[in-house]
Amino acid sequence: MVRGEAGIGKTALVESVLEGRPDDGLRVLRGACAPMAGAAAYSGLDIALGAALSAGVGLGDILSPAAGRARALESLRQGLEDGPPGGTVLLVEDAHWADWSTLDFLAYLTRNLPVRGLLVILTWRDEVTDADREAWLAEQLRSPRLTDVQLRRLTAAETALQVRNLRSDATLEEVERIHQRSAGNPYLTAELATLEPAVPASLRRVLLSRLQLQSPAVRTLVAAAATLARPLTDGELLAVAGGEVDLIRRGCEAGILVRDPNGRTTARHPVLAEVAYESLLRPERQQIHARLARHLKAHLRAPASPSAVAEVAEQYHRAGDPTATLRWSISAARAAEARFALAEAGHWYAIAAAVVEATADSSDMPSKLELAQSAATNLGSAGQRTAALTVLDEALAGRDDTAELVPALLNRSWLRMHAGDSDAALRDAERARCLVPPGDELLLGRTLANHALVLLEYARYIEAAELATAALELALRSADTRTVGQAKIALGIAKEARSWGEDPHQAAETSAAGIEDLRAAMSIARQVAEPDDIALAGVGLSSAYLARYQLDELLEAVRLTQRELRRYMSGRHWLEDMMEYCVVIRLYELGRWDEALSFERSSATPELPILEQAIARIRIARGELRWAGQLQHLASVADRDDQPMFKLNYAEVQCELCLRLGRADQALALAIAAAEVVHGTETENDGEVLLLVGLEAAVAEHAPEAFERLVDLLRGAVGGVTANAVDATIEAERSRIGGASDPERWLTAAREWSALGHPYPEARARLRAAEAFLAQARVAGSRARAASELETARFTAESLGAAPLREQIDELAKLARIHLSDAVTMHGGKPDAAANDDYGLTDRERAVLALLADGKTNREIGAALYMSPKTASVHVTHILAKLSVRSRVQAAAIAVRLGIARSSTNDRDQPRDEASDPHGSAGRP
Repeated sequence: MVRGEAGIGKTALVESVLEGRPDDGLRVLRGACAPMAGAAAYSGLDIALGAALSAGVGLGDILSPAAGRARALESLRQGLEDGPPGGTVLLVEDAHWADWSTLDFLAYLTRNLPVRGLLVILTWRDEVTDADREAWLAEQLRSPRLTDVQLRRLTAAETALQVRNLRSDATLEEVERIHQRSAGNPYLTAELATLEPAVPASLRRVLLSRLQLQSPAVRTLVAAAATLARPLTDGELLAVAGGEVDLIRRGCEAGILVRDPNGRTTARHPVLAEVAYESLLRPERQQIHARLARHLKAHLRAPASPSAVAEVAEQYHRAGDPTATLRWSISAARAAEARFALAEAGHWYAIAAAVVEATADSSDMPSKLELAQSAATNLGSAGQRTAALTVLDEALAGRDDTAELVPALLNRSWLRMHAGDSDAALRDAERARCLVPPGDELLLGRTLANHALVLLEYARYIEAAELATAALELALRSADTRTVGQAKIALGIAKEARSWGEDPHQAAETSAAGIEDLRAAMSIARQVAEPDDIALAGVGLSSAYLARYQLDELLEAVRLTQRELRRYMSGRHWLEDMMEYCVVIRLYELGRWDEALSFERSSATPELPILEQAIARIRIARGELRWAGQLQHLASVADRDDQPMFKLNYAEVQCELCLRLGRADQALALAIAAAEVVHGTETENDGEVLLLVGLEAAVAEHAPEAFERLVDLLRGAVGGVTANAVDATIEAERSRIGGASDPERWLTAAREWSALGHPYPEARARLRAAEAFLAQARVAGSRARAASELETARFTAESLGAAPLREQIDELAKLARIHLSDAVTMHGGKPDAAANDDYGLTDRERAVLALLADGKTNREIGAALYMSPKTASVHVTHILAKLSVRSRVQAAAIAVRLGIARSSTNDRDQPRDEASDPHGSAGRP
């Protein structure tokens, strides 16, 4: 990728490299893009890959537009690789103007470059500010396969060298003046060095001054060079010039037109053509387009490439001829569809829809609604959903309700759901359902399936399941495979959600049935090759495995889904964020935070900002509050009452952020407001995080009424796998807000979180237990127990990198005058001489011995130190061998002597004497 501003020397650099290469059998294919080429499919590649483009793609086994596009890209790649032994260079100039089919292919090449034999060179003008193209560029620049060559402006010394190569008589003063005015732009430097000194110091104004020296007719020829994405043939130039050959000669002699050895002509610089075109009046431009349109139409040869047909359509459209525009736009759309250039097909159908009603004779043409539906289908499949919605909105506006509206309404409902406008999506689904003709089972099945999927956005799972069941029956009777798959997606997600409130046995059966439906749906989605369906099935499976705590299955589902999506999409599907959210949340719960953060993306404008919220949780826990705040700012679009599930996710993180910032009042208000939104919906079942952070805020604000209100509003959150841990934490927090925090309740909560493998809430519960123990100053052993809990919690906080939690622990220890580094040595006296001998224990073994001496089983040791019970058992065996003892009690005694454990048996449970079993109840919960 060679990047830089206009005139910086991108083309000159590439040309110098290619012209200086040895004649070694290397094939060089050249393509280029132009300002008006964005709607011509593969315009940037048309000349370079002419043979491969015209070959077409067999339609017999193409399952979907996405599959067709994937096949088309693969056939072009194979055409590139099937080159001479010396290899192939593909050069695409001015790629910032490229159509989306060209950009898709270039992105595909970036991911699928062969090991050797192919070099792709792109030039890109940095001044282009189109947001979509900038996002495309950013994605490519992240690839390790791409080398980014950014050309800078010349220094004063380099400018002096350039000027003296152009004018050997240039004085030092002239060189300095030229550099000041050109600011080191090589093209502008050359112009200033060779023209009159009064030339203005702006590239566009310099080029305009050159043009003004020519006649209007010559300027028109230069402007024509901006209308096609390739050099103009002699015939095309003559058509613009009205047959006057001398005009072409004068332009070439003046140095503003350049003719190559093949008889093709371009402007001396692309900006020169842009400036010439911009300087024309509208009638003058229309005349150029009309002449070119007639010439291109007359010389079009079959089979024509999509780009060639689009050239004719573009010229007629810009010439202002609605009748010709309609017919050629439809032809261009169909030609693009044949090559699965979906964005360009959608564009031309949209143009046709816009002019069809202004055309005198359109009786044999499709209707405006049909054209708009074709446009939206193609644009949506190409990922341009905003453009697709615009077309459908215009076509549906003011129309009476009739059955012919149903396909367009279903399409718009689907697009609106993807855009996050659930209310509008639901209105379209309900309206379409009312308009389905009686007896049309195929259309009714599709309508019900769409309606069910929209209802999932509202977490209305029971209704969604009813509609999906009906849709499934109709689709099976109609042999509508895709609708069968979509109905199973809705059924699978609904079943998994409904299993939350059932008894354990019934919940397991319902959940298993839901996963079976989702697996079947994924199989169908892969069969019909529809990326949206693949992504939806993947989201359903990811959510189901997250709820079932099946990390391996979750990771496999995400990998499978993303692998399939990469086959059919040039970019990332918006639902991939939701799948990765499930992975990040599970890793966060397990304390594998560094792994979770590997999913963080650098994109500043996520389409669905849910992944950012999962990352923000970890950033908050690590004390990176500014970072978390930035992520939450991106996610603020999810703070919507009409989408309870997204509202819940946003509120959970925002409440946590407010609480850590010391704004407990705001956190409490947010928690209650969000709880009121999700209360009574099926999203309430997922509200455990909101409930717990809200209760913590209520305690901080000494608000018992708010505490109990949150418990009532989010009672459904106490269920499923985490029910015991959540319930134990509620009871512990209730004791705290009552003014007498109960350490035993906090220890119960810690054990429950430990049993789930959730180290962070376990450590926080142990901190609360330590606070409660310290509040019981007169109870024997309470201080020692507090020290033990603080030590364990501190170890966890250090392991996780949870800096704020670590600071809280250290602060409490400081206030209580507990030296945590010596917490396990509080035996009332100094270690004796034997304590200087540590028996060769490693740091890990000393940590295990401390917990063993505190009466912990191997399972408890493993949970505290994040190892399996089996690994803990191995450590215990090695420790007993190093200490030359047979029982855990004997080991505990030595631990006290070494200063690793406490001596008072009143402060802890007596270690279990299991001389015959040094593994210490490894299998016992």
